[in-house]
Amino acid sequence: MTSPGTDSAQTGAVYDLGYVPYDGERTGRRGAIRSTIRDGMQRVMGIRRRARKKVIPWILVTLAVVPAIVFVGLSFLLSSFAPGTENPYGSHADYFALTASIVMLFSALAAPEELIPDRREGVLAIYSSRPMRADDYVWARASALGLIVLGFLLAPQVLMYVGFAALSPNGFWSGLTESADQIPRIIAAGVVYVLALTPVALLIAAFASRKTVASGVYVAVMWLTIPVSFALSQLTEVPGARYASLLSIYGLPEHVRDWIFDVRPGTTAPAGAGVEPWISLTVIVIVAIASFSAVIWRYRRLM
Repeated sequence: MTSPGTDSAQTGAVYDLGYVPYDGERTGRRGAIRSTIRDGMQRVMGIRRRARKKVIPWILVTLAVVPAIVFVGLSFLLSSFAPGTENPYGSHADYFALTASIVMLFSALAAPEELIPDRREGVLAIYSSRPMRADDYVWARASALGLIVLGFLLAPQVLMYVGFAALSPNGFWSGLTESADQIPRIIAAGVVYVLALTPVALLIAAFASRKTVASGVYVAVMWLTIPVSFALSQLTEVPGARYASLLSIYGLPEHVRDWIFDVRPGTTAPAGAGVEPWISLTVIVIVAIASFSAVIWRYRRLM
């Protein structure tokens, strides 16, 4: 046996691989959260990814925005040929109904894209190695999805608001001020839709192992609860049956939206059953909190 200190024990080679210590800004926990939010937003929109990853999200963006541009353009033509005619293409409340289905489809695709690849590729340990907790990771991913969805909802509303103000017979600035009371309503309705549609999508994605399965289950839950809630709420002989209408997750934000804009209730299950809008709002908040809590519990066990 060769004793330490002999020549044969010192035959190793040292290679300089060029590694240098990081001497840039250390942003800590907040920087990690910001980076995760930015990565999540880029991921769901296909930014810095292959071309096929960009197709579906940007098609949905186009579908959400183009009708608003068309409505404003047609209103301009109508006002040119028949001055003083009221806009026949719907209000801000009506447009939320148009974009809700697009937002639902986007959430079905985006939520699994936010959560499942990191688990499947085994990179959650990398996030854990940073000054970032499981709660931070979940809230960062949820914030990325929520901000994108809110942008889906508000971008066409802004186009309509500015476009119709430009068509005001009293001038652009007067048109903006005359409709200023719509701004808080638009923002409130957008937040309600985000709270109603995205937490459930994240909950399903947190437990599903494949993106296609998570998307399919989410769409099924959203669509199948509509007829089920209608059917159960019509059981007039059962006490409290009308509250079964609250099972319609997709219909809850529309019910609250009509309340926010003070328009006649639509054909949603809660409205048809005579449930008060504030109850629908309460259910949305409870489901959102429960969904986020379940996702956080799941990731505390994984990270």
